[in-house]
Amino acid sequence: MRSRTTTSLALLSLLALAACGDEEPPSSVGTPSAHTIDLAVDASRDGVIDPDDPADQDEDIFGPTRGASFLANLDDDDGDRRRDIDDDILNGESDLLDLARIQVGAFAGAPEGASGKLSIDPASAEHVRIWKKLPNGLFELILGSKGVCVAASDACEYVTEAQLSLAEVRGGAELAIEGRSFRMSSAEGDWNGMVRVEYALRDGAGKPVTTDDAPDGSDVVVMRVAPWILFGNLSPFDTAWALNDSPEFVEGLSAPLAESKLDFQKISNWSDQWVQDFFQTGYTAIPAPNGEVHGMRIANPRPWGNVEEELDSLLPVSWLRKSWLGADHGVVVVYKEAWSGDTYDSHGNHDLLPPYKNGADDFPLGRIILGSGVLPETRAFYAAQGVQGPPLEVSTSWLIVGHVDEVFSYVPAKTPRGWKLLVGSPKLAREMLLAQQAKGNGSVPMFQGRFLWGPDDFSAPSVPAQVTIDQVLENQDIMAWSQQAQVEIDAMIDDVRAAVGLADDEIIEMPFLFESVDGGKLAYQPGTVNLLAFGDTVVCAKPWGPVIDGVDIFEKDLQDRLGTSTNALGSTGEGLTVRFADDWNLYHTLEGEVHCGSNVDAPPQADAWWETGR
Repeated sequence: MRSRTTTSLALLSLLALAACGDEEPPSSVGTPSAHTIDLAVDASRDGVIDPDDPADQDEDIFGPTRGASFLANLDDDDGDRRRDIDDDILNGESDLLDLARIQVGAFAGAPEGASGKLSIDPASAEHVRIWKKLPNGLFELILGSKGVCVAASDACEYVTEAQLSLAEVRGGAELAIEGRSFRMSSAEGDWNGMVRVEYALRDGAGKPVTTDDAPDGSDVVVMRVAPWILFGNLSPFDTAWALNDSPEFVEGLSAPLAESKLDFQKISNWSDQWVQDFFQTGYTAIPAPNGEVHGMRIANPRPWGNVEEELDSLLPVSWLRKSWLGADHGVVVVYKEAWSGDTYDSHGNHDLLPPYKNGADDFPLGRIILGSGVLPETRAFYAAQGVQGPPLEVSTSWLIVGHVDEVFSYVPAKTPRGWKLLVGSPKLAREMLLAQQAKGNGSVPMFQGRFLWGPDDFSAPSVPAQVTIDQVLENQDIMAWSQQAQVEIDAMIDDVRAAVGLADDEIIEMPFLFESVDGGKLAYQPGTVNLLAFGDTVVCAKPWGPVIDGVDIFEKDLQDRLGTSTNALGSTGEGLTVRFADDWNLYHTLEGEVHCGSNVDAPPQADAWWETGR
């Protein structure tokens, strides 16, 4: 528990006054309330507070049709490389836009000597901050977490009660609320993400002032912190990320990203090429006027760095702070301890099944899918968000890297469900090679001109990788390992099929063989299912397969499966745009592929998570 020493209210007020001008709120506040003792919030979810709208008076509940929400304010609007919630001031107009409003109704006839008391439930005090607008238009911090409250040594207190003067009671007041965190767990005793705000009016003797609208002299609102929502392959991405260290890989991504009008961010200030793995992208949002939403992109870092030294500066969160964090770009740290977990906690092992409905199960925003071994606090965080969980877990412990994206991917389709599952298939790869061998092509080479890493290599692979179709099929180890991998993949498919209700024609095989490294399986050929998907485009690893009649048979197979109308893929059903990136040196030979080395993100989506009933 952080220390709870007292912080000067006067100092905090001055800091708040120094930080903000007379900014407009993110959603307009309606006319003064005709009610006497009244709190009003955007319970109707139209982005506007109107105390005379009965829908905005359903403020003490949160359900599928009514209830107000607020943001965890985790971005950095003043550019100081600190999240706005990690200091004790408001950081300008943009920061104020991230705070939801609570309106205290004006009670012009309040008796002399009366005063108002605002209070929040003690469980929420550590997780929210509530500010009061002053007559000069500036804001003062009055409730919740006061002080910096980041490190255990910080001066910090949690305030649950604040007073309103008689002038404020008679004239009304405007409050602004922000979250310090998301709901992190559903465990008993942990914060449930709801804050209860009560406004009570007392006379000079301390007795309730009662009215017809408030027979007990008080009113209550309940608000929910908006959840973190994970992006999936079908999200409308506008930005892509990759390390700038492999010219071939960057070139393979650049053209299709440019054609789809995505902004390509080439990372040159970090040494970890596994860009999918060291941070994960999502968003959070609340209703805004005119059917819009207001929110921010939120990244979630892996708990460890791709280095041996356990230094804070080498943690992925340190890269996010210097290269991601900014206005409308926030960071949430889910893990309890830095340098905890293992490969399973890389985000290639955490993905999203697109939206589906199967019997009573309905996941309109998709469902998180996890492989083996994810940290308990990470699983708890995903489940606590509610809208994309509980996560579906499948076994990936048979893989040396252990990531679900080594086997599964998801692409749009013009079908009732709107998407299909792509699955790695060593069985299909073997059948393709056998068919070519039967045609007399057994001597055709694979991996021509490619090299593998040798024991004395430090800068580039040097061992020739070239092998013929006959040699691959005669390699009893590769055939046995691939068969073992197929058994595991079939079990994973069964789990997803049972959860989603997928039909056979909603599962598309992606051919590549497997090998074994230190007892765990790994793609022997480039794992083409481990791809980058955006819009109607996929970028797969260049397979370096046998070239027969001038065509790589594995590239042609993928073009036929994904890029034509055969499987009704893409938004039109006429197929996806299929492109190939050379990921051999920096990725394939180092146990990863295209998805592992890239990442994508998007603006907050108007998906109305508040209507999911979770």
